[in-house]
Amino acid sequence: MFSLFTALAQGLVRLTHNLAALLLAIAVALVFYQVFTRFILGNPASWSEILARGLIIWSMFLVSAAAFWHGAMIAIGLFISRLPAHLRIHGQRLVCAAVLTLLGLLVWQGYLITVRVSRQQIAMLEISMSWFYAAIPVGCAIAAIAVIARQFEREREHRHASRTPTLGEHQAGENP
Repeated sequence: MFSLFTALAQGLVRLTHNLAALLLAIAVALVFYQVFTRFILGNPASWSEILARGLIIWSMFLVSAAAFWHGAMIAIGLFISRLPAHLRIHGQRLVCAAVLTLLGLLVWQGYLITVRVSRQQIAMLEISMSWFYAAIPVGCAIAAIAVIARQFEREREHRHASRTPTLGEHQAGENP
C-alpha cells in the first residue's frame, strides 16, 4: 500500500517538475517577447509581463514538491546528518511534522485568499486574480503529498536498516 502511494507520489512529483519547467520556459519566452516589443518595436505588449509573473509563481509552487521529495533543504539535511544514527529517524519525523504543519497552513490560507480574490480581475489579461493565487494551495498540497511519500520511504529504509545486521553481527543460528 505504501509502495503504491510512494510510486504515485513519485509520478506526481515528476509530472509537476516537468510542468514547472515548461511553465518557466514559456515565461522566459514571454519576457523575451516583452523586451522585443518594448525596445525593438517601441510598442510594449501589456499582457506578457503579468502572464510571465503568473507562470513563474505557478512554476515555483509546482517545483517545490520535487525539492521536498529530493530533500533539497540543505540546512535541515545538515542538522539531521549531525544527529547520532539512532536519532536520525526521530529528527526526520520531527522535521516532517513541522513541514506538514507549515504546508497545511499554506494550503488553508492559500485557499482562503484564492476565494477572497476570485472576483478581482487582472486588468491586462481579463481573468480572475484567483488563477494566480491558486498556485499556493495547489502547489503546497502537492508538496505535502511529496513530503509524506518521502517520509514513508525514510521509514521503510529505517526498518530495513534496523533489520539488516552490520558487519561483525550474525543472525541467530548462523555460524560465526
